[in-house]
Amino acid sequence: MLGSGVMHGMVFAAGLGTRLLPLTERLPKPVVPLMNRPLASYALERLAAAGVTRCAVNTHHLAEEVPRALEGFVPDGMEVVFVHEPELLGTGGGLRNGLAALGPTDEPILVMNGDIFFWPDFEEALILHERLGAMATTILRPDPKAKQLGALEVDADSRVRRMLGQPEAVDVPLTEHMFTGVHVLSPRALEDLPERGCVIRHAYRRWVDDPEVTVGGFVDLGDWRDLGTPAEYLRAHLDLLDGRLRWPTEDFEEESTVVLGEGAYVPEDVKLRRCVVWPGTTVTDHAHDAILAPHATVWAHGAPLGATELPR
Repeated sequence: MLGSGVMHGMVFAAGLGTRLLPLTERLPKPVVPLMNRPLASYALERLAAAGVTRCAVNTHHLAEEVPRALEGFVPDGMEVVFVHEPELLGTGGGLRNGLAALGPTDEPILVMNGDIFFWPDFEEALILHERLGAMATTILRPDPKAKQLGALEVDADSRVRRMLGQPEAVDVPLTEHMFTGVHVLSPRALEDLPERGCVIRHAYRRWVDDPEVTVGGFVDLGDWRDLGTPAEYLRAHLDLLDGRLRWPTEDFEEESTVVLGEGAYVPEDVKLRRCVVWPGTTVTDHAHDAILAPHATVWAHGAPLGATELPR
């Protein structure tokens, strides 16, 4: 049965964001502000630019905050369907559940994590996906720590032949890369997704091990950021301000090292340096290398060091 011919997509937004605590006590990680836009809005923008017109967004933690934050940031011509998970289904189950809510399609499906900052080259990935006749095509990135962190290994024809160290015996040279959290799925892959659990371990594992199934591996050299910790979150802002990190449709470069959210108040005698101030925050003291939110201050020299209540 043929689908609608409409290109579908999905953005994962159901995670707990524990590494970004205490910031994620009030907002889910995929909608924390990045340059005063909800983080997942960048994924929606990229999917829309690639041709996606119907997109599922799954929710769980603070679920009502996701549609509220994304209101006004949905690209023109895109319909977003929010799919709530009362219990977390994992990336595999979440993908199956979310895409089922969109109905059938006969076009490739584009999937992105909602908590990354990345403009993947979908156009080239789709060309590879079609050439290979792949069940799925992963978008990968070089990383010197790939082997330790869990590599996907590709052959000279851009096929994933080994994943997480298995199978051990492969008779061709392979190169190790990291998964970006972005992939292209063929419509036939949907029936093979698990009802629960990780899509890599419970779907890709079987596909890579099956000699009758092809999984593509497209290596993308573009800027990729995971904003998983306060230090990474702050660094992304600073790199956007000084031009080390870029977004194709916006120029964020400024001489300042401070990002102020709407309605934030900083007295004239308070000095800030290398700070992100969330909307609605009243700053009461000098700060540097910090994220200041209405409910907490997080010092971002490294891992989160705790929170200090600010006046409400």
